[in-house]
Amino acid sequence: MAETILIVEDDPHVLLSYQEVLKPTGYEVVTADCGEAAERILRTSSIDVVITDRKMPKMGGLEVLKIAKQVDPETIVILITAYPTVDTAVEAMKVGACDYLVKPFSVEQLRTVVRDSLEKRKTKETYWLLKSHLRSSFAVGGIVGQSQALLKLLDEIRKVAAVSANVLILGESGVGKEPVAQAIHENSARQGRPFVPLNCAAIPETLLEAELFGYERGAFTGAQAAKEGLLEVADGGTLFLDEFCELSPALQAKLLRTLEEGAVRRLGGKKPIPFDVRFMASTNRDIREEIRLGRFRQDLFFRINVIEIRVPPLRERREDVPLLVAHFLEASSKGSGKAIEGISPETMECLTQYDWPGNVRELKNAMERALAYATGPFITVQDLPEAIVMATERQKQVSSYREWREEILERLEKEFLEKSIHEQGGNLTLAAKRLGIHRSTLHRLIRRHHLQSS
Repeated sequence: MAETILIVEDDPHVLLSYQEVLKPTGYEVVTADCGEAAERILRTSSIDVVITDRKMPKMGGLEVLKIAKQVDPETIVILITAYPTVDTAVEAMKVGACDYLVKPFSVEQLRTVVRDSLEKRKTKETYWLLKSHLRSSFAVGGIVGQSQALLKLLDEIRKVAAVSANVLILGESGVGKEPVAQAIHENSARQGRPFVPLNCAAIPETLLEAELFGYERGAFTGAQAAKEGLLEVADGGTLFLDEFCELSPALQAKLLRTLEEGAVRRLGGKKPIPFDVRFMASTNRDIREEIRLGRFRQDLFFRINVIEIRVPPLRERREDVPLLVAHFLEASSKGSGKAIEGISPETMECLTQYDWPGNVRELKNAMERALAYATGPFITVQDLPEAIVMATERQKQVSSYREWREEILERLEKEFLEKSIHEQGGNLTLAAKRLGIHRSTLHRLIRRHHLQSS
């Protein structure tokens, strides 16, 4: 549906010229020859953009601006003047003018300022919807997304949380294997009990054994007092072994025996200590290939791999990228003093086209970097890491961002709006409040997505 532009100008010849400039670009144009007529239109019609002369008899452009903002805070108002001063420009911007055009200006200048202003507002509204979606969507353990691949993963997490079997979580580096393990634990009968993660690749082998199994006093040089291992710390809860394939053959054998006996022997100790622990493990390696090459014990694999979960890489769930972007920007902006209003379409194009070899972790880092580099209210391509921009330039995909937006983001926005309105029984005032947006903004979104409003 075409946006509606209200032109307010007391000179009929100028009014007609503005109308002739803007109508061919596809906008619906309405006119008013004075401020009073503009006020009547603003209070009875839905207006997207107001273009008003600053100096008019009785009611000037600033008064029209204030009325427009009172009716709808997100109405775009462009003031036109032949006598610019710094004071009037500052006053206009304080009241809420979107832009300030000085006569004489070109046809292209007028069209550009209208087009860019509408694009900025659309970008802001898209970001508002993403944030509203984040607040209202149910995500297990903070895992964010709405793609079919992620919904399947969330369903698996719920099912696995209902049983007590050991779990092997597979996936590339950075996909979020530990959050998956934590989500299973927090939705299981063991919630409230310890969730103990251990990165097997981050600790030297000589220390890893002591860390896992604990030790008695005098077990080795420096063991001044007995210490319980993580198997005991996790008693009643879950032990999550990340980078599981990095365990040495000797540690694999000892862990297998410990699992079979359900009891742990500390280093230097003789008495087995029973424990009740649910084991979860993860690896980014091809564990079956590791078994074939003789680097990993098949019997330990079968002991852990009662249930196997594969976490999809981010490139297989690109439609989750916008929500993740909003999620990480919101998290990073807290306490930063920066208020981000949106992400430019070109930036979102880069983010959705990039293959994300580092997966969710890389996206999180990219958003923290973008926030640090941002100099305005919108995240731009210049704020992204150079490697991402260069990679997307090299691999320009056949479908443009516009096509992707229509196929994916527009559909998701429409579905979310329909769901939000339905949950409030069709009451648009309640739906707007729930979404955290002005009622007029909701009406505009309804028109944009061709939804039926009650």
